[in-house]
Amino acid sequence: MLPDPTQDPTADDAPEAEGSRSSTLPDDDPADVDVADLLDDEDGEADPEEDFGDFDDDDPRVVLITGACGNVGRKLRAAWEDEYDLILLDAAPGEDDAEVFKVDLAEFDEGWITHFHGVDTVVHLAADRDETASLAELEASNLDALANVLNAAALAGVERIVFASSVHVMTGHRDDPPEIITVDLPPKPSGVYGALKLAGERFGKSLARAFDVTFVALRLGYVQDGPNRPETLPDDWNKRLWLSNGDLVRLFDAAVEAEIEDRLFLVANGVSRNQGGQWDLTVAAEVLGYLPEDDAFAPRHQAEALDEHR
Repeated sequence: MLPDPTQDPTADDAPEAEGSRSSTLPDDDPADVDVADLLDDEDGEADPEEDFGDFDDDDPRVVLITGACGNVGRKLRAAWEDEYDLILLDAAPGEDDAEVFKVDLAEFDEGWITHFHGVDTVVHLAADRDETASLAELEASNLDALANVLNAAALAGVERIVFASSVHVMTGHRDDPPEIITVDLPPKPSGVYGALKLAGERFGKSLARAFDVTFVALRLGYVQDGPNRPETLPDDWNKRLWLSNGDLVRLFDAAVEAEIEDRLFLVANGVSRNQGGQWDLTVAAEVLGYLPEDDAFAPRHQAEALDEHR
């Protein structure tokens, strides 16, 4: 279940999906998954110091976001503006983004490296998201910038890097998909975009081992601009890749906050709990504590779509 490289994500009146399984969580019914079990908290309430690290409530975590003016970046900024001390970088901030530093991450420069000093977590989103682009078109933004950000983070002593990878790492499985697409299946990108996302994961794995940095790669599904409703997705395959705005924030919240010191390197699928989904969410749920709530095939989406066309 991979995105159609020619389309942007959402969903139209969805027919009954094959089977009834949602994107695979460690329990047959995601609604029955016990957060307390996943976080090993006996009273069912997560202890912020025990489960999410030792941070003073009066001293917010410093989070640096690259690609802060992009689709995902803007959604995370809106969710995190009162939660974290945000440092925002982008190659082309707009007039309404006075708080964003304009930087060219493809060029390693001491001027922007200084922004990484004192940062707890880097969320690396900056990239050209055109899945049909050539290597020449993607080389600077999706390869050079990635390598430079990883180097800057290591030099600055950043504790954690959250990398926006993509389900396109596994796009090649679309024609003959396995029953469940787990993160430990052999990668099978069908194009340059997915291959460079895989390269990012491997660079992160090397960095984690060499510098004792926690590296979390999230293989993101379809996140459309704006409201990101599922009604315009072209087919069931793509609908099962949908990642709602709410689940997007829940996923990145988990990736930033979860205590995973015993695993310096982690790859997790990042989609919503879409009916009939083939994308295994066990790692995301059990290690990060990510429990998605939205479903592209939910009746409410179909009803809302009908109302809009009346």
